[in-house]
Amino acid sequence: MVSTWQNSFAQLQGFIKDNPSAEITENCISIPSDVRPEFYRLFDAVRTDFLKDNFPSSLEKGYELSRGFAKVYQEAIAASGLESIGVRASLNWFLQDPVNGLMRSLFDPLFNLIRGKLSEQAFTDSTIKLIDDTFSAYFREGYERWVVLGLMSRLQPDKNYMAFSRDFHTDSEISESSNTPGLREEVLDAIKETNKIEFSVTSISTFIVPRVLVHSQSLGRYASILTDFTEAYWRARNKSENMEWFNIKSLAEEFGRSRLWPDMLLYASDTLEDIGLIADYVWVARPDIIVEIEESDGWYERGGLELARRHIAALKPRYGCYILCRNAPPDAAYAEIMTKPASDQGSDGQVLDGSEAVVVQDTLEPDIHIITTGYDFTALDAVVEALKKGIPAG
Repeated sequence: MVSTWQNSFAQLQGFIKDNPSAEITENCISIPSDVRPEFYRLFDAVRTDFLKDNFPSSLEKGYELSRGFAKVYQEAIAASGLESIGVRASLNWFLQDPVNGLMRSLFDPLFNLIRGKLSEQAFTDSTIKLIDDTFSAYFREGYERWVVLGLMSRLQPDKNYMAFSRDFHTDSEISESSNTPGLREEVLDAIKETNKIEFSVTSISTFIVPRVLVHSQSLGRYASILTDFTEAYWRARNKSENMEWFNIKSLAEEFGRSRLWPDMLLYASDTLEDIGLIADYVWVARPDIIVEIEESDGWYERGGLELARRHIAALKPRYGCYILCRNAPPDAAYAEIMTKPASDQGSDGQVLDGSEAVVVQDTLEPDIHIITTGYDFTALDAVVEALKKGIPAG
């Protein structure tokens, strides 16, 4: 049985045949302006129908995320007073319209099919895996951004700040060839108020700083949210003396570099500068809360609780770990966290800060909480409430 996309492809082939001025061969692509609009209308129809034929359930999930993200975006803008909150272009296309975001991956493969470089079967086999991988990446990142904006809205910011860190996009001198990691020591630039937030992902930057840094009306103090933990290139001269710091090399040696960092680190403080720098080349600040985000089913069966315990053992969050699930996990996940301690790390754990050992004082034994969030960002109130545990009584 011929699928919808194959019918659309036959129409595109017929158009090319009827318009010989459009030359598309193995070595040449030339589409004159007078036929270009109709060509690309048919070309886009093939890509759209291919997605609808082969990925109906993924598209349904994608549009559910799109609606959820649009709602939380407006809520975060209204709560914070920001002018804009940006995500990278390719993710934004997906969040605005999943078909539009995904079909871009089919541009080159479809041209290769037209040019005879791929058979229909080879086109189908290769692009199904490509779209599966692309969808999974976009959906995960998109849901993580949904969580960040949901938390931000529940924090009720009355001031928004930006901590500055240079990367490949902002400073051409930051490159692997021109700087030896860890060699350069600099002062973190002054934190400033901002009216916009931009979530960009870069492999290497000078320092690790939060994208969300606010004064929270809900907490009555400052809060920061870090996602997309990467490698810092420089050492910082002005680490806060009020924070406890873990040596990153020691953490990696003890716990391994693979998946060492949680999805999100949360901090709260009465002082803005305490939580504007999260990590440099050598040190990472002890978090108040770590968050694991599970946007897909099966995370528990894949060892999600073991990973959370490893993160707790490494970073010793003061007020525990929150696993935020888009869908409810199996009962076994809840049963396990009730019967098995999250961590055997007591209050005598030590970290190196400078040249001396500092005893980590735990105000609360780290533990694991599982919250099914779906697209209800009010479910994130439990995380905000946990941050209040660090507020002095009275």
